[in-house]
Amino acid sequence: MDCTPDLSHQEQLSVVLRVVNGESSKGVSISEHFVGFLNVLDTTGKGLCESFLGHLETLGLDIANCRGQSYDNGSNMQGNKQGVQKRVLDMNNKALSVPCGSHTLNIVVGDAAKSSMTSISFFGLLQRLYTLFSSSVNRWAILTEHVKNLTVKVLSTTRWECRVDSVKAVRYQLPELVNALSALIEYATEKRDADVVSTAASICKEMQTWPFILCTIVWYNVLFQINKVSKMLQSPQVSIETLRRETRGVTEFLEEYREKGLTSAQTDAREIAEKLKVEMTWPEVRQRRAARQFEYEGKEQTESTAEEHFKRDFFLVLVDTAVVTIKERFSQMESFHELYGFLYTIDEMRSSEQKGKLDECCQRLELKMHDIDAEDLVLEVKGANTRDRITKPSCLVNRPWKLRTNDTLDIFTEVLCVSECPMRRHLASRSRCSDYKDLRGENRVKGPHICLRLGPPNY
Repeated sequence: MDCTPDLSHQEQLSVVLRVVNGESSKGVSISEHFVGFLNVLDTTGKGLCESFLGHLETLGLDIANCRGQSYDNGSNMQGNKQGVQKRVLDMNNKALSVPCGSHTLNIVVGDAAKSSMTSISFFGLLQRLYTLFSSSVNRWAILTEHVKNLTVKVLSTTRWECRVDSVKAVRYQLPELVNALSALIEYATEKRDADVVSTAASICKEMQTWPFILCTIVWYNVLFQINKVSKMLQSPQVSIETLRRETRGVTEFLEEYREKGLTSAQTDAREIAEKLKVEMTWPEVRQRRAARQFEYEGKEQTESTAEEHFKRDFFLVLVDTAVVTIKERFSQMESFHELYGFLYTIDEMRSSEQKGKLDECCQRLELKMHDIDAEDLVLEVKGANTRDRITKPSCLVNRPWKLRTNDTLDIFTEVLCVSECPMRRHLASRSRCSDYKDLRGENRVKGPHICLRLGPPNY
């Protein structure tokens, strides 16, 4: 749920509902509706939930028909005790919540960027570099004269690609940036601008050190992998199965990078250092010695080199923070896969049947949702295994499908968005079977099921 202050300094909450309408005669239709802005005074989980429920009441919609929620990762939204998702889930246990996948990856990067003083100083220097050139038209002209392709970028907490863009400009154009800084120092000296000369000289000196070059390579490699997955998750064709697979791939990359990444980064950094004629040496590190309380205590012999300090205090901390954060923030995804995983593709359906787990999966889904008949679902899945060839979740998104066995059994697939904002299009889908009770279909639920998503409208 995104609350944005307007020009009158009032918090505005925009509400978007995704409606899945399943009818036996017409099949399944999926649509999204922007249902208005709400002025919010209380931005706590309780206040936001009450505002939304009051708006639903004016629209004549029943929260009992909600089958899904998707928000960002704010504690007032995703909180397990007082968040909006928890309050809605207490009223309707079928309204399972899925956090925005790309927003979660952005938080992973943010946590890693604050994991050590080296990382904080690194991004602080990139911000100083942008501020230095962007503060004057003449300075920016000097930058564009020396740097032809990629320009420095401002850091932002909301624009998700800002970090990888800012690091990319330094990664591939560090010699050109150093030349631009040298030209700026000469220009500022002629203008007798002591502040600019001091700032440009300090930045230029720091950028021509071996630790900074190595830090740039490490951060770019990590950000590139995370940003690639983040872009993929913004596609409307992405399902939770894809989200699960790609996040696992990022985790495996980081775990492997933890073991071998620093060595490969040193190889890449060596090429840049040779172009800049930078000595590949580490600065001296002051060794901390513990004071002895008694004369019989032995002297501490463990002394770390500067390279060991860099690896322990920066590299390992960065990678470990990213791995732990990914596992923690995507843990809820595993519960969805455990519940709905056997329905994602026809291959999963056939695999569950061949392994003898189909009955167990259907019964688990019935116990959770309460409105699904496990025996009927088993029959329909077995029928699907022998008929339609649906090989990937995008088929379910593009073509909500209905299967008939003896013209009596129907399977409807509903799609749940996993983004809190249609404007960003960070979507993933999950399939679920609609309500049905008997083989004749007399007691099927007719009418819309609501998948709740709160955020800016899709303009």
